Amino acid sequence: MSKNYIKLNVNDNHLSYGNFSRLIKELSKNKSSAMQSELFMVIFNVDDINDTTVNNYCVGVRGINEIYKQKYINYFYQYKKNKDVLVPIIINLLSIVEGHLITFNDKDLINNNATLQLLSNKLYNIAKNDNSCNKEFIKTLTSYINNNDLVAFYSEILFFIILEKKQPIYEEEVKKEIIENILSNTLISATDLENYLNIKLNESVNFNASLKKLSDNGNAYACYELGMSEYKGYYMGYPRYIEAYHYFEIASRSNHASSYYMLARLIYDKRINVNNLDYQNAYNYLLKAYELGCVSATNLLGLFYLKGIYPVKKDINIAKKYFIEASKNKYAYAYNNLATIYENTDPDKAIQYYKLAADLKEPWACNKIGEYYRKNNEYKKAYQYYLDAINVPKETLCSYALYNLAKYYYLEGNKDAFITPDYNKAIEYLTIAANNNIIEAATLLLYLYIKEYLLTNDEYVISKIYNIKESIERHPKYNNEIKIEIENNLKKIKANNSIDLNLIF
Repeated sequence: MSKNYIKLNVNDNHLSYGNFSRLIKELSKNKSSAMQSELFMVIFNVDDINDTTVNNYCVGVRGINEIYKQKYINYFYQYKKNKDVLVPIIINLLSIVEGHLITFNDKDLINNNATLQLLSNKLYNIAKNDNSCNKEFIKTLTSYINNNDLVAFYSEILFFIILEKKQPIYEEEVKKEIIENILSNTLISATDLENYLNIKLNESVNFNASLKKLSDNGNAYACYELGMSEYKGYYMGYPRYIEAYHYFEIASRSNHASSYYMLARLIYDKRINVNNLDYQNAYNYLLKAYELGCVSATNLLGLFYLKGIYPVKKDINIAKKYFIEASKNKYAYAYNNLATIYENTDPDKAIQYYKLAADLKEPWACNKIGEYYRKNNEYKKAYQYYLDAINVPKETLCSYALYNLAKYYYLEGNKDAFITPDYNKAIEYLTIAANNNIIEAATLLLYLYIKEYLLTNDEYVISKIYNIKESIERHPKYNNEIKIEIENNLKKIKANNSIDLNLIF
């Protein structure tokens, strides 16, 4: 079976000879003068070349001949002493781009040419997409572009595409390389990944048993999945955090980044009994996960500094640094944390961060943006964000959005958002929100049930009223101000009805 190779001249993921020649042809003013063979002869300073050979080089099906590579090896050694060694070649490339012959080697012609500047930006963006371009190389290219030194820029590009860029690249090798890169900072073997995937993709009835067997042999992936299942309560119907901690601990021994994070998370959330030593361990776990590139850990490190959790001291600037770093990976919770920091000092900036998180469908941020639009009388926009906040898995649902939908849309309808009244849905949403400890929802539900009792004299409703009243009084936010507010609202209800509310309270 023949290998499938990746074409290196059809997308912007490879800084290759093929993409280099493709872009020059696209940007040249005279397309007929930008033939692949002509371009090849200019770059390698040869008088003749077979079109089929050039096409194979451009597509990437063949590696560039060692004879041609040797020319650039020689250029490279000369370049160390003379940075202008490739100027004649770049001038000839400029002749192709402009569609007319340029006979004098003027560096300023290269550095100030608008088409070459555009080409350099396109090549730079491709370089950033190419995994074979390391950070130091990208940093070097950035410096040359910022300083408008296109001679140095194109010299580096030519050396890379001819001497360093591997071709041909086969799909099978890419898959293998991706796996090796993922596992490079861990102690996990490719066999561990293969064994886990075989079970994940092929097992059904015996999946849990097979997963457990793998975990007994220390398979990090199996241990992490079992840990998450215990953490979320999938096995017993309720979370078992001690068991989850055990599995995460085993997986972390293989440098499984997310397992380090989950160990820290269990301690941070006080899912297990903790002391200062545990917080020290949590911080160490986070540092390890951070080193392994875990974005969640980056964000949680920010929370440690934001709140001053042992062993670190409160430092909002360090916290912001971690949140900003995590947000560069479009981590919604980092946007939320940045928004929280600015909420009291710079509300506009806070809304900008919430909007970024809401655009990623993060429920809390969706509710915040919903409130922002509602308060600005943009009810239709607000409605959609409230819906986004509840159309998520139950464990991440924002109960405040349920309360807002019930109060501002379903109880009496909302003409601006084209919503008709739906009392039953309002009661359903308020009940869920109240059960999720939203005191505002419980209070509104209390008023609605009292009104219902006054209209129906239904004794069953009284039991609901008592239950809600007790839940409100047990709520951590319940205080004398809320007590007075409820009493005043009940007096208003009583004044409009003949039934004595003292019989209920």
